[in-house]
Amino acid sequence: MAHMLSDREIKELLGSVIVGGDTESIRPNSYVLRLGAHGEFLNTSKEFELGKKKKGLKVHPGHSVGVTALETLDFRRETVHTHFPDCDLHGILSPTTDLSREGIVAPSTHVDAGYHGTINWTITNTSSEERRFVLGERLFRLTIFRLEKGESPDKVYMGDYQSQTGYVRSRRVGAPVGMKDTEWEDAHLKGGPEDLLENLIRSGYPWHLLGQRLKVIDQQLKSVSEEYSEIHDAIGRMTTDINVIRERQGDTPETVRSVLREEANSLQNRWLVGAGAITVAALGVVLSTSSNQTIMDFLRGYGLGIGLALVAGAIGALYIISRQKK
Repeated sequence: MAHMLSDREIKELLGSVIVGGDTESIRPNSYVLRLGAHGEFLNTSKEFELGKKKKGLKVHPGHSVGVTALETLDFRRETVHTHFPDCDLHGILSPTTDLSREGIVAPSTHVDAGYHGTINWTITNTSSEERRFVLGERLFRLTIFRLEKGESPDKVYMGDYQSQTGYVRSRRVGAPVGMKDTEWEDAHLKGGPEDLLENLIRSGYPWHLLGQRLKVIDQQLKSVSEEYSEIHDAIGRMTTDINVIRERQGDTPETVRSVLREEANSLQNRWLVGAGAITVAALGVVLSTSSNQTIMDFLRGYGLGIGLALVAGAIGALYIISRQKK
């Protein structure tokens, strides 16, 4: 039965079966391949090379990138037999759980016995956020199985990608040349909007120009619809915030009325106290002066001026009291 290699056994393969490997990438029963320098943005067919000026790559939402492993694998029998005589190695590649947690989709695949070269794979960003990866980042988990003598294949791998390093584009043989459009099946419905638009484009001049223009407008309308949806969601969030503020401010009028009532009562009390004090003072002056002849003679001579001065003083005192705070 095939035997899964442990960390001790994987460590012995570094430098020969796993060329350019790093002991930090060894896990209990697997080795985590790192991001290599070469690749291609599949949405634009733009190839790139990291390590010189660029240190990493950005994957926008909905975009796919073909990448390579930093390590080279050598599963050829002459290399494997130096470690495991009469045995072959078979590998299973799967993405790390970090990728799936971030909405990155990457396919699992196998490494056949006898394979030699660099591993390529594709990552697709299905999330709504941009994802970034740096050169040498650990992304793909390699689990290695030792195939015993009775499990080894009669013919090891000798395919199109044997002994290829760096990023290698797909070498799948394409469709035969000369097939008609009617021989292809697609998702368009007969008589649907897409079908009518394609028929218009195929109608020739000048209708194909109109059809192409309508196709561009359709794409623009889709973009506008997506932007409108984002605006609608933003308005919904703002409405919720406003409602919360209104709920918090529901008791504001009653609070204002209560404060005004308290201020009015306080002001009224101050005026009453001030008026009472002035009345008592005036009464005391009258009583004291009426019993003294000298003061009475003085008041007869200067009473008018003294009365006006007292009235002015009383007005000033009341003004000062009205300006005081609680």
